[in-house]
Amino acid sequence: MQLNALPSITPVRIRGATAGFIFLVILAFLPVLYKEFSYTHTWQFHIPEGQKSSGINSPVPFYRNGFIQIEGQTPIVHSPSVVELNDGNLLAVWFGGTREGVKDVAIYRSIWNRQTGEWTGDSILTGPSDTGEDLGRYIRKVGNPVLLKDVDGKIWLFYVSASVGAWSGSAVNFRMSTDNGLHWSEARRLVTSPFLNISTLVRGAPFLYSDGSIGLPVYHEFLRKFGELLRLRPDGTIIDKVRISSGGSSLQPYVVPLDSKKGIAFLRRSGSSPSRVLFSFTDDGGRSWSDTGKLSLPNPDSSVMGMRTQDGSLFLVFNNSEKNREDLSLARSMDNGHTWEVVHVFDERGAVNDGNRKEFSYPFWIHTRDDMIHLVYTWNRKRIRHVYFNSSWLEGL
Repeated sequence: MQLNALPSITPVRIRGATAGFIFLVILAFLPVLYKEFSYTHTWQFHIPEGQKSSGINSPVPFYRNGFIQIEGQTPIVHSPSVVELNDGNLLAVWFGGTREGVKDVAIYRSIWNRQTGEWTGDSILTGPSDTGEDLGRYIRKVGNPVLLKDVDGKIWLFYVSASVGAWSGSAVNFRMSTDNGLHWSEARRLVTSPFLNISTLVRGAPFLYSDGSIGLPVYHEFLRKFGELLRLRPDGTIIDKVRISSGGSSLQPYVVPLDSKKGIAFLRRSGSSPSRVLFSFTDDGGRSWSDTGKLSLPNPDSSVMGMRTQDGSLFLVFNNSEKNREDLSLARSMDNGHTWEVVHVFDERGAVNDGNRKEFSYPFWIHTRDDMIHLVYTWNRKRIRHVYFNSSWLEGL
């Protein structure tokens, strides 16, 4: 059988300088491409085993709250995160300084002793100066730290930095600790794009896949606002990147696995009213996502945080208002996020009677091995609130 003749193609002439530049670009990215395509990763969420009960976590409901850091150490504090260490203690981080986005803002840390229930004195973990030294570039500001413990017990700190301009010009960096946060590796920058590598930010909690790789929800603010999911190898190399949200007005995705394949991402709405919490579903472990939808719950352009409990209930911590961050509430869904009921208020406007505008925002929570749930959030930009309770309290709402 004779094949039909192929149509003639006019060759494209490439000047020597242009061809040389293209060759150098390809050569520079060959190691990255090799690493990405030589690593086999599965799209299955890691589902932790059931938490164990402890003496404090009896069938009797337990609820307690307090503050992490010393009031007034820095004029403002914001955007906390927390992780359980290998010894059962907690590590919390946040950023603080004279005001958000200035040179003196640093990432602070504190340790919670599980036996005494007390936080140690605050100390600086990292800031613009040492981050810039590690990266070999000028860094003007840092923010939005988030923590993760991987399958080997290593603690990861992801945080945002920017050299010029607003947060929309940011990149994501990470440090690692193998000794419960006592010492940290040098900062490394995640390269999410070969061009400029700007406008990638982090706020939602990282999570694990069944193969030990890391899922890191990130978002973009430059020109359009949308969420993405990064897949990282255990050494921090990016092996995949997936768009989560459709449209151009969603930020700060938070991914909640429902089983090994199904999951829901909750997102902050940044756009015109009426403003609602946004969501997107996946049924293939985060490899693809549905079009973005709206929950019935309001959102005043602020971060949200979700969790699924052992009985299948979904919980969401959010600001129950379209206009301000003065009411931090807890909502529950018994049907995988289709309908919601507000079951508790953590903080509201009357908590501070000084006549000024209030803010209780940016929640972050974890479920620890002893079946306790620890929630941290910004309290009026002055302090970091720590609330912890057991499953009995949550189930009784």
